[in-house]
Amino acid sequence: MRNPKLPVRIVRQGDILRATSSIDSLYESGQNIRHKLDYIECDYRALVKILRELYSTAKSAQRFDPRIVWLIGDYVISFFSRLDALGFYLVNQNETIAHDISISKSSMQRILSFRKRFSSISFVDPSIPLSRYRDKKVPLKRT
Repeated sequence: MRNPKLPVRIVRQGDILRATSSIDSLYESGQNIRHKLDYIECDYRALVKILRELYSTAKSAQRFDPRIVWLIGDYVISFFSRLDALGFYLVNQNETIAHDISISKSSMQRILSFRKRFSSISFVDPSIPLSRYRDKKVPLKRT
């Protein structure tokens, strides 16, 4: 069964990030995709800017605040949700975002896993080191 969502890639043209989809997808859909791609480009640029700032803040601190890591994951998951609502999916999503904010793909996967594990930022205690969360030594709080 074919995926009903259209693939979107983020490509760099100089200093500009552009959203593209395959030409076949554009013809099959019968809709004005460029308008949606423009929105995705703007949304993605804003996402990358916010994530870079958050990551820079976290890196410059004495130690990573796990709440900042949670926020990074939350922004990414929210972006994926908006893409889904528009009928798109990002090709190589973790690798693409990780590259654009200058972290490794595995770091992005750990961030998203951390965010998915803790559904609310209120479950994340800033006094507990991120490594304890990463090693799953911190139990999930039940609501």
